[in-house]
Amino acid sequence: MDPHSWHYYIYICIYKRNNFYICTYYYPSIGILTDQVCDIVGRKVREIDSIRIMTINNEHGSLLVRRLTHRYGTVQKSDEFPLTTEQLNELHSPKSLKMFNKLFQGKEENLYKFLRTDKTKGITIPDDKSYTKEERYMIYSDNRIPERVGKTFLQLVWEALHDKTMILLTGAAIVSFLLGLYELIYQPPQYDPEGNPIRQVDWIEGIAIMTAVVVVVFVGALNDYQKELQFARLNKKKEDRDIIVIRNGNEILISIHDILVGDIINLQTGDVVPADSILISGTCEADESSMTGESDTIKKIDLTTSLKLYEELKQRDPQNTTLDIGYSTKDGDKVPDCILISGSKLLSGLGKAVVTAVGTNSIYGSTMMSLKVEPDPTPLQERLSQLADSISVYGCVAAMILFLVLFFRFLVYTMVPGGRFHDLDPAQKGSKFMNIFITAVTIIVVAVPEGLPLAVTLALAFATTRMTKDGNLVRNLRACETMGSATAVCSDKTGTLTENIMSIVRGVFGDSHFDDGDYDRTTQQTSHDIFNKQGQYCSKELKNVVLSNIVLNSTAFENKDYSPEHDDEQSGNQGTVDHEDLMTSIERGRIEAYIGSKTETALLNMSRKALGMQFGNLQEMRTKTNEFFQIEKIVQVIPFESSRKWAGVVVKLQGSDTYRFFVKGAAEIVSNSCRYKTLSNNNTVELNDGLLTDIKEEINKLAVDALRAISLAHRDFLNCKSWPPKEFLNNTEDNEENVEASPELLLGKVLKENNGKDSMTLDGIVGIQDPLRKGVRDSVLQCQRAGVTIRMVTGDNITTARAIARNCNILTPENFAESGRAMEGPQFRKLTKEERIEILPNLRVLARSSPEDKRILVETLKGMGNVVAATGDGTNDAPALKLADVGFSMGISGTEVAREASDIILMTDDFSAIVDAIKWGRCVSISIKKFIQFQLIVNVTAVILTFVSSVASEDETSVLTAVQLLWVNLIMDTLAALALATDKPDPSIMERKPRGRSTPLITPSTWKMILGQATLQLVITFILHFGGQKIFFPNDKTITGFQQQQLNAMTFNTFVWLQFFTLIVSRKLDEGDGITSWRERMTKINLDFFQDLFRNYYFLTVMALIGSCQVLIMFYGGAPFSIAPQTPAMWKTAVLCGTLSLPIGILIRIIPDEVAMTIFPRRLFDKLNYYVSFEFLRHKQGTPSDEESLLPETDEEAFSSSASAFY
Repeated sequence: MDPHSWHYYIYICIYKRNNFYICTYYYPSIGILTDQVCDIVGRKVREIDSIRIMTINNEHGSLLVRRLTHRYGTVQKSDEFPLTTEQLNELHSPKSLKMFNKLFQGKEENLYKFLRTDKTKGITIPDDKSYTKEERYMIYSDNRIPERVGKTFLQLVWEALHDKTMILLTGAAIVSFLLGLYELIYQPPQYDPEGNPIRQVDWIEGIAIMTAVVVVVFVGALNDYQKELQFARLNKKKEDRDIIVIRNGNEILISIHDILVGDIINLQTGDVVPADSILISGTCEADESSMTGESDTIKKIDLTTSLKLYEELKQRDPQNTTLDIGYSTKDGDKVPDCILISGSKLLSGLGKAVVTAVGTNSIYGSTMMSLKVEPDPTPLQERLSQLADSISVYGCVAAMILFLVLFFRFLVYTMVPGGRFHDLDPAQKGSKFMNIFITAVTIIVVAVPEGLPLAVTLALAFATTRMTKDGNLVRNLRACETMGSATAVCSDKTGTLTENIMSIVRGVFGDSHFDDGDYDRTTQQTSHDIFNKQGQYCSKELKNVVLSNIVLNSTAFENKDYSPEHDDEQSGNQGTVDHEDLMTSIERGRIEAYIGSKTETALLNMSRKALGMQFGNLQEMRTKTNEFFQIEKIVQVIPFESSRKWAGVVVKLQGSDTYRFFVKGAAEIVSNSCRYKTLSNNNTVELNDGLLTDIKEEINKLAVDALRAISLAHRDFLNCKSWPPKEFLNNTEDNEENVEASPELLLGKVLKENNGKDSMTLDGIVGIQDPLRKGVRDSVLQCQRAGVTIRMVTGDNITTARAIARNCNILTPENFAESGRAMEGPQFRKLTKEERIEILPNLRVLARSSPEDKRILVETLKGMGNVVAATGDGTNDAPALKLADVGFSMGISGTEVAREASDIILMTDDFSAIVDAIKWGRCVSISIKKFIQFQLIVNVTAVILTFVSSVASEDETSVLTAVQLLWVNLIMDTLAALALATDKPDPSIMERKPRGRSTPLITPSTWKMILGQATLQLVITFILHFGGQKIFFPNDKTITGFQQQQLNAMTFNTFVWLQFFTLIVSRKLDEGDGITSWRERMTKINLDFFQDLFRNYYFLTVMALIGSCQVLIMFYGGAPFSIAPQTPAMWKTAVLCGTLSLPIGILIRIIPDEVAMTIFPRRLFDKLNYYVSFEFLRHKQGTPSDEESLLPETDEEAFSSSASAFY
């Protein structure tokens, strides 16, 4: 390392029990660098004896030493700041008042003391940004998170060149090119039978292979680079905003990146919490769904009240050792929550909070940093790597054998007196030896699969381009094929299966029922229907009463950033959509129409959809009540309180002495207080036993389906001269000062003088739920039919989780009640590995789960041999998304962390796009396997034909010349890759079962076709090569050189036409897998090689190009291609022999795989394969995982793994 460049790097030398670690990092900012280094070093070494830093900047070096030694306990902790970042993190992960009491001895004042801050004045630091010299910053850092640096195009090219197959091809290209140059420069000229010089063009083969490498590398890198640019645009930093903090006793506005531990921050409705903190004043409601998966609103109260209530709960339930935030006492009282998590959003309220963790130490930051790990190789990568290795091994073995045979014969010809080479001079003998060496190398060059990476790249590029048009941004090209092998999908509920927007999905107004969750519209009418079909459903008067209740009895307000046009963009059901519009929508993110509690925003959204309320009019409707509702004024507002579970508002009707009390709240409480019910025609009926039973049944139906039931009601106070009536005051002796009515009396007290006619009247009952996304039910069914198991992971309780899983078809009515189908996260976490493997085949729902539970689920499924996809939209989903084989995130509603962790981004937030991903993934996998099948047929035939003809030839030359082999390589590599890799999915592709992780790349049906077609081609070419004289020149005892060249050209022509028709045969692959009956295999889908031929114009173009070029070569190839004019009989023989590939292909596909497996000499092949391919070395290097060793092995898997040489 150049000493002058040391200022760009920091070298950390860590000694621990004689182990020596070195971490090298480039740093744009010392703050970012030290956080990264601390995290990595801390994970590797927990006990550091000594640290040595080499850096030009001593200030930076000392800063790093202090940060490391403080965090990992190598020196005495700071006297000024006694708590480490790890200790403070324990407050939030998970949220814990118990840990607060442990760290701060149960005293609030210790919080301010240990963090060196003040509850009213905040921290004391310099006003400028020189806080980086403060010890507070040195220990806890600031709120910056290292930005993701995208890879440059050249970096992607460099990574692609390091692929094992690319290295192999590059080596083959160099050897082929150098040998070709040697022949061109040093070998004596050769002549054809007519005396024309044969041009030495063997060096072109090396150029061709290198060109294939360049094309593959640049096409792959270009695709990846385009995805990088799109992803960078999606995650363009929008989080840098200003926030009010209290420092030095003053309120100041700073960037959220400059927040420090101990800062007092001001929070209000709509804010996203910038750092982990504790609420010290005020109350609010927070949405933590993106961080924890919990869809319910979490109420936050100040620290002082929380500690007081927590102590009371512990005294009431002293035996409960787990009592903490998120848990309840035996009486059902919840532990109060005062802890705010970074990344959560305030839905209502305001307050002040003290910051306890920032940057990479916060929940949000640590989750983001955990994503910086290298992904595991995909199943495709593993199989293709083994395939390339195996082909290379077999090619080298064949080349070595050929070289030994020819070299032995060369020695005989040279050393035996009278031998053919005995009298040649040393230069001529050397030339003959080089011919032998070149012929042997030709075998390797023919065997090298230079078209394989091209086929993979083309297939992935074609599929991902189509998927992007459908709204899927594939960040990792390999993830596309991996999804085709998926056997399990672990899906987050909130925001993935559901919309993460609490909505009115079902209910009744008057006696008119509606269902807004029935997207298929096969059952009931919608809420819009019952309010807008005049005279048929709800009356205009009832509509006005309901709208008044929703608008006036609410504290929610309109979002100024929202526009009604956003609804269409965020619907996620647009089919093929404009890519630029999608990108714009994702950049903006999901924008809700209203801000407030989820119940109130759900009711307001229904008012927009069904009751005719226009966005932008909400505030006007509340201020001009006389114009919109014939209401003179609002006289009393009763806010929602969790103790009474309802909210209300009292208004005075215009032009009368009537006051109306609107109420909405928990269905049971409000409906139990009602004496009357409004019918759809606005008539009122008194509730009898039958109607009361109907109401209870309606509420129970909503509860069974995990809907939160809300009742809306009103009460009229007739002939009321002023408000409040005397009877409804809390204290009649003090009624002059107490000008508001008692909420409890308003809801339940009956006035005798009106005979109860002014009692509560029930207007409607609605069910609120985070609704399923459109298309989820059908998508789940499609996945199940395709053999992909869907598992739902949610933070909801198990009852709610079961109901939602049943609604989206993850659970069926038959297995809904089975105990093994659903389990809670804490219980799942405690199971042993063997127990998890035992229950997972039946498990479909994991409730009350943490991110760690989801990670364990994905990890166990992968260990069992599954190819696992995970979906999610929240920060809490990131670890599982990263661990899964394929991670899906939501483009619009997903967080930046989720998108960073994912491989595929659903840009329309449409879960049904996963079905398209599976479909295209399987198409890619099948296309690659079709190409491999075709290439191996050509490979096997070409290698054996070259081998045998070279040994049989007195001149050690192959029947196929180097130029001819170059054309064959072009057919079986570049052109075949283009033809087979660009096919579209078959209509029946989703009816097949997934292959999973352990299935070999080449299945028995593929082997059957490879061996059958290769045998056919070898038989035909051997007959024509060795028996051609007797067939076409039967009367000539010896033939001329010209006639021999005619026969060789005919063999070449026949060989090419065999590949031409084999390419058509290769359009079918595994359509007959699993069918054991001969008769059942005789179907069009299994045997029709021309099915849907005209849907792929690339294939037709390639076939036309190959056919026309072959004809031109045979007529005009001449000396370069060693072609002699063909007779009509030779042409007929070549083409007819080529067409034999079609009937033989049909016969092979009719034969069941089991019959082929019975005939195949498996044991002999196993032995040969084990030693020839050096398989014994692989077995020594790797052993199956613990999970896989516990799984049973099927007979088919046993055959596949043993009979496949290239898996």
